[in-house]
Amino acid sequence: MNLFSKKIFFLFFFLQPALALEAGFEKHDEIKQQAHRFLEANLGVIDKEYNIQIHTIDPRLKLKKCPSPLQIHLTDTPIKPGRNTLNIRCVSTADWRIFISSTITLYDDVLVANKPMRKGHLIQKDDIRLMKKEIDNLGSLYLSEPSQAVNLVLKRRLRKDDIINVNTLAQPILINRGDRVSIMASNDGFKISMKGIALKKGSMGDKITVKNIRTKKIIQAVVTNKNTVKVTI
Repeated sequence: MNLFSKKIFFLFFFLQPALALEAGFEKHDEIKQQAHRFLEANLGVIDKEYNIQIHTIDPRLKLKKCPSPLQIHLTDTPIKPGRNTLNIRCVSTADWRIFISSTITLYDDVLVANKPMRKGHLIQKDDIRLMKKEIDNLGSLYLSEPSQAVNLVLKRRLRKDDIINVNTLAQPILINRGDRVSIMASNDGFKISMKGIALKKGSMGDKITVKNIRTKKIIQAVVTNKNTVKVTI
């Protein structure tokens, strides 16, 4: 027997039992593919990009070939962004069960700063842009439309690409302390205008303290624009 024939004989003799043994066990990659399909099917209809990662199964783990379809369930429902654990079981005479971790990552277009901006900056359209970001930990506070931020002011300093969310923004101050304002009073169709002085600053919709110039009476009124406050009598 020549050297080449000996090599062929060696490979056939020693690898054949190993291959036969391997055929009697589940392939880890196939289990992971089934887990991936299960998660994808149960995610439902979502309008965001997502990525599903099935974590590695311990390569030392030998699981007998299951004669029936594998049963796959979530240990906690419903499916959520972030970490999910799958309970995978073979129900047969070769009964076995494993738990596999998975991670679901969601992505969306998120409003970010297009440049560094100081606290108090009045945002304009070219100050911001949309960037694809992971949103798993952002909750519902992030913004996805430029119109949600334009003409609002920053409550803190931002660096380029910082995320702009609800807590980052505030309405601009329309009336400052000491400003002269028109006090519009109304009641059941009756309207009257008076001159006043703002004793506090305020944004649109804020309730501020105002002093009637003529009567010297101090009242609470709602800011409606940069010159006017409204009170119901």
